[in-house]
Amino acid sequence: MNEQKLFIAVLVQGMTDALNMFRWSSRLNSKYQIEAEEWIGSKDFKIVCSFAQCEPSEIIKMYKDISKHKHYLTLEDIRYLLNETFNRRFVL
Repeated sequence: MNEQKLFIAVLVQGMTDALNMFRWSSRLNSKYQIEAEEWIGSKDFKIVCSFAQCEPSEIIKMYKDISKHKHYLTLEDIRYLLNETFNRRFVL
């Protein structure tokens, strides 16, 4: 796995956590969601975006677009959409 793919995977995980889309239920999920929401747009987020060779504003727009429709999407749907979007926009 090259470094760009690794950092894209970090972005996908952060966005799914911020969307409260977890594989398993846990009492800590709400804590993880809040932390992920605070991470999006932060200095660390921007550093990860730079390593992923992505514009932070584009990633934030993707996150906002998906969050409008998350009520009828599964975790797998969201991961698929994000990965396909990254593959198309950033040609991995």
